[in-house]
Amino acid sequence: MKNLLLTVLFCLMTILSYGQTKHLTVLGIPIAGNIATFQQKLIAKNYRLDTKENKQLPVGERAFKGRFSGHECTLKAYYFPDDKIVYKVRVSIDFVYESSADNAYKEIKRNLLRKYKYADTKTGRSSNGHESLSALIIDDEDDILGNIVLFVFDNDDPYESELVVGYEDMDGLIKAEKKHTDDL
Repeated sequence: MKNLLLTVLFCLMTILSYGQTKHLTVLGIPIAGNIATFQQKLIAKNYRLDTKENKQLPVGERAFKGRFSGHECTLKAYYFPDDKIVYKVRVSIDFVYESSADNAYKEIKRNLLRKYKYADTKTGRSSNGHESLSALIIDDEDDILGNIVLFVFDNDDPYESELVVGYEDMDGLIKAEKKHTDDL
């Protein structure tokens, strides 16, 4: 009887733990689930599908236009082509002046560090001399949710800089790594 009770308890705990998988979020939307649902949630946040750019993107990427942290942006959602599950998001904001991109970088960095106070962060310098941030996102229960990178990229045009915020959900990272190693 004791073994049966322990087995039932273990099964219940296993089922409950599967139902409570935590994911990294962008715009309050979990980076998980299929691309159709993710797209609906973005549209509800006033994003629109970038049909012109999407015609040029490979399968597994979808582009949207909207506002991020007060700036017009392009948001790309990356999903696995076989099951359509979203695992990564990249937000790009274009600036005419490098100083504007650097100021936005500082503001977004400050807000990220405030929101994710348990993050394991590293700063560095990109090849073009701008500071960059990499943050392993850990919640208050020590669960690893994913990784966020933040950096400024100078385009070939001297009057154009791009701020990039990249989000990678931990479940997606693990699944992508498994797909790559399975190919070997």
